[in-house]
Amino acid sequence: MSEPFVLERSGDQRWLVHPPHDPYGDGYVYTIATELHELNMTASTVAKIDGLYASPDTTLPGFVERLAADWEGWSGTRTWTSMERELVIDARHDGRGHVSLGVTLRAPGPDWDDTAWSARAVFVLEAGEELTRFAGDLTHFLRA
Repeated sequence: MSEPFVLERSGDQRWLVHPPHDPYGDGYVYTIATELHELNMTASTVAKIDGLYASPDTTLPGFVERLAADWEGWSGTRTWTSMERELVIDARHDGRGHVSLGVTLRAPGPDWDDTAWSARAVFVLEAGEELTRFAGDLTHFLRA
């Protein structure tokens, strides 16, 4: 089994994404185990994500690649959501060269009424090279 993708800040804040798994063997849906660690908080879930045949506009790699391409900035919040909302990524550009990347994990399975647990951490990335490197590394990891 290969190593997880890790986004880490200050030693106490980490987001881990484990290698994608194709539970049905058809390439349409993948699952990824993912974890958040911050100070004394640890949360983990399994998220369903689009597979090989999805439009790049709906995938997590497509989302982070668009963030990196727009490194000079955008207004408002951009959001990507896994199939059943177990993993939500949101991004805000501060207009001064940094992007706040929010990672929210929720209990696995459908939760249409928002009653399940959730955990959130925010990672601040430099909008140029650091964001580009993050997007490239995560995209490569998920598509490998």
